[in-house]
Amino acid sequence: MVDRAAVVAAVGRLDRGAMAGARWFGAKGRVIERAELEEAFLLDERGPHVLAIATLTLDDGSRPRYQVALTGELLLEAQPGDGAWRALAVAMAEGRIIPAMPPATDEPTTDDPTAKPGRRQRAGSPTRPGPVTAALVCRPGPALRDLFPGATDVGTAAERDLDADQSNTSVVLAERMLLKAYRNLQPGLNPDLELTAFLSEDADFKAVPRVAGFAELVSMATGTTTVAMAQEFIADGEDAFESTAESLAAWLLAPGEVSLEFATEIAADVGTLTAGLHAALADGRGVPDMAPREATRAEVRAWAAGAREHLDAALEATSGEAAGAIRDLAPGIAEALTVLDALPNTPEVIRAHGDYHLGQVLIAPDGFRIVDFEGEPAASMKARRTPRPALRDVASMLRSLDHVARSAGRRAESRNDGPLERPGLDLPGWIRRARERFLEAYRTGLREERIWIDLDPDLLRAFEIDKELAEFVYAATYLPTWLYAPTEGLRGLFEDAVS
Repeated sequence: MVDRAAVVAAVGRLDRGAMAGARWFGAKGRVIERAELEEAFLLDERGPHVLAIATLTLDDGSRPRYQVALTGELLLEAQPGDGAWRALAVAMAEGRIIPAMPPATDEPTTDDPTAKPGRRQRAGSPTRPGPVTAALVCRPGPALRDLFPGATDVGTAAERDLDADQSNTSVVLAERMLLKAYRNLQPGLNPDLELTAFLSEDADFKAVPRVAGFAELVSMATGTTTVAMAQEFIADGEDAFESTAESLAAWLLAPGEVSLEFATEIAADVGTLTAGLHAALADGRGVPDMAPREATRAEVRAWAAGAREHLDAALEATSGEAAGAIRDLAPGIAEALTVLDALPNTPEVIRAHGDYHLGQVLIAPDGFRIVDFEGEPAASMKARRTPRPALRDVASMLRSLDHVARSAGRRAESRNDGPLERPGLDLPGWIRRARERFLEAYRTGLREERIWIDLDPDLLRAFEIDKELAEFVYAATYLPTWLYAPTEGLRGLFEDAVS
């Protein structure tokens, strides 16, 4: 039988260097000085499989919480395929409430930074369990019965890694269900679960995978925290960014010339899809936290301040060509952002996707699916759940259409071992026409849905520039090889404005 003392020791033995380098670790560049157990939940005695909530003390003094699945007699960190995440899905299917393993009354707590984790009692001294102050509440979702007839079917499902670049851990069960574990835990309801459930259940929006289950940490100390969500797995869904980039690269390399109207169909389709998404979100369906409203003046001021902070951060984070492009365009950037200081009307804000790009869209044989409604992973849970202008999503997708074309150009040149003499596709023309078709389809879709969203061109431009500046910071911090995309994209925004 696994006890809490064993989990305390296992958490203390975790490879902190490997954790700091993991894709899901959100404080890149920081050193994990100590890992301490906060709560532990026994998912399955047979593994055994344990879900541990750990507090990580970083070298800057911050103490974020992360969840770690542990497995086996040695309670090593679980990897997809070990069955630990499947055990969490079984708990959802069974609707279990799992009490936290009680600490010994003299066990050091994570509130005491000087305490040594895993301290052993003196030989012969009695160990008394302390009070249980937390539980893992697991519940099935509406899609579960369609995916698995019973909990035992979940328990025998094959488990594999999603094999995608994500800030969470996602495993696929029996090629039917996706379980996503939110590794960096922030108190509150995760908008990924909230919006996916609202859209698929309340709004009956078909372009999101349905919820199959969820797990929440309920603690006297921190309240309720979303731990994981299970949903339909779109087995034959293609990442729209990769699919589009590969198609464009192939057309660039092809003999002859590909029609821009044919090549930009994806932009029109995504414009229609986005209009449907925003219509569903703008309806609200009487759900208090989903109701659209006018932005406050404080929120509008924060948009302006945030954009200027992104400009400063982009200049600080970049060097070389990227920094040169930002400096050269800084006067124009500053001028474009002034619209945020003098909006003639207060825009309406709705619950929106929050991190909307082609990589969040799946292309399936029966239509599109939109996934990953978490919002910006680096933002607080409160910020991610705050209503925002629908134009933020529009601006983000327009930037993604620009970036996918630039990625395709790089791929084609790499495969050609140099610049293309006679490309089979007018790539600058594709960028312009894709933008036009997305906006045309979006406007048409809103009219058909009888939803009015003000597509103010100046505000949209300001949001696009703000998004591109944030992209510089992301690329410089996490993916320097991607810096070419915002560099070329920002220049393109200003070249198009002049032409």
